[in-house]
Amino acid sequence: MCPRGSSRTEATTQGESRPSRLPLLLFCLLLAALALVSPPIATAQETTPGQTPPAQTPPAQTPPAQISPTQIPSAQTPPPLPAQPQSAAPPTLQQTITPVLGPDGKPYVPPQPPGPSQTRIPGAFDTSIIPTGAPRFIFTPSLTLAEQWTDNFFLVDRGRTENFRTSLALGLALLMNLPNTQGSISTSLAGAYDSAPDTENFNFFPSFHATVIHTFTPRLSLTITEDLRRDDDPLFADPNGLRRNRETFVTNTLSLSLNWLVDIFQTQLYYRNLLFFSDSGDTISHIIGGNVSMPAGALNTLTGGYEFSFHDTSSNSDSYSNRVYGIFRRQIGTFTTVGVSSSFAWNHTTSDSTIFNVSLIGSHGIPGGFSVSGSVGYGLFDSSTASKPTHLFTASLNASYQFARGFVTVGFFQDVRQTAEEGQDFGLVTTRAARGSFSYPITPFINANVHAEYSRNEPLEGSSQTIPSSSILTAGANLSWQITNWLSMTLAYLYIDRKTDRDTNIGSNPGEFNRNTFLQNSTENRATATITATF
Repeated sequence: MCPRGSSRTEATTQGESRPSRLPLLLFCLLLAALALVSPPIATAQETTPGQTPPAQTPPAQTPPAQISPTQIPSAQTPPPLPAQPQSAAPPTLQQTITPVLGPDGKPYVPPQPPGPSQTRIPGAFDTSIIPTGAPRFIFTPSLTLAEQWTDNFFLVDRGRTENFRTSLALGLALLMNLPNTQGSISTSLAGAYDSAPDTENFNFFPSFHATVIHTFTPRLSLTITEDLRRDDDPLFADPNGLRRNRETFVTNTLSLSLNWLVDIFQTQLYYRNLLFFSDSGDTISHIIGGNVSMPAGALNTLTGGYEFSFHDTSSNSDSYSNRVYGIFRRQIGTFTTVGVSSSFAWNHTTSDSTIFNVSLIGSHGIPGGFSVSGSVGYGLFDSSTASKPTHLFTASLNASYQFARGFVTVGFFQDVRQTAEEGQDFGLVTTRAARGSFSYPITPFINANVHAEYSRNEPLEGSSQTIPSSSILTAGANLSWQITNWLSMTLAYLYIDRKTDRDTNIGSNPGEFNRNTFLQNSTENRATATITATF
């Protein structure tokens, strides 16, 4: 305490002046005031939202989140994901427990159930294209020399022609790992020379691929995907085997997806444009859609959406479709989801038709082990020109299992396809497809792969086009060798068996096919050697 009873005589005697006591008195009063008010200030700082201590300037790029890919095994590690928005929705089961790590030490992301039948909902951004901790930009040029031999270049049953195709391709790849923008952009400019007679010996086959996501805010993001290819291989035009002749084509697919979290409602707006040009027919397709998802409790999610598609083809009049769909999902385990999906489509072409589907959906994953995503359901197709409705069992399955070293994948699909939304327009067809592959690293630098695929397509009675049924079987093996850090080589063999007939055994009613339609069967053997240098 400061002395209070001092007289002027005492102060003079002690050699102190009055002005010298005033600063000491003020200092003592200030200490007392601070001691009284400091507890309320500390309490206010703890309870007042938005009032934080001064923070240091954050770095230009935060450490990326780590999530392992769930479908395709790759040596690459995933890129950073956009910040996940926070909402008032109850936390899911996976959010309330400690994340489970995969074999690579990153949080494991389980597979998602497939979407409803006939829909074109864009998938999530592929997180496996950019290595973890990558710089802002990675630019990788490459040069590829390939030699391919085929014993049936023109894909005919008789009078087969061998061909040696020598191609040289310049590749450019760009990976972006910015704080709010991640993606991959790549292009290949390939020149090819064919030895077969009666062909244009020199060809130019460019390709372009881009997938980019930009996060405007933690609640708003935009994903853009672009695919362009010019080629003459029918497998690239339609892997399910509807296109059966060797003919140069150009195809381009553009997809835009805007994801916006509004309170507890996750909304998505998307647009998809497809262009397909060839001498046998052109197809232009537009799809506009949107959906809204909301939590229903801690473990359930409800989704509803609508799509409108418009098709312009050179062989038929314009057509359009309206589709509505709904999804109910429930999380019954950390990495297990089950649910129900349904869709209904009105197709307006030269003959109007409807497609209804209801399916049970589910997905399950084990980090570093088994992973499966699939659906089973019932489909009903009815047309104004069909004698009776077509009842169809529908299914979709994608499964994989990772051994200590090997990796196995299997898949199955059966449903109605609108081919005008995938490439060249062949009308509405039912497709049954199955595939399988096995990969095994012989050494750290040599990897072997065997694979087989089968697909059968049948026209639907009452569809706008009447084409013969077709099937395709492909089987092959690949051997890749990483010679050095910048040089690699691949040897590949592929067997292809294409057949056409007039049978309908998937589920469609027999149609009135033109018996004079030429049915083209063919087999083909291919062998390819490829050397790639990256710089």
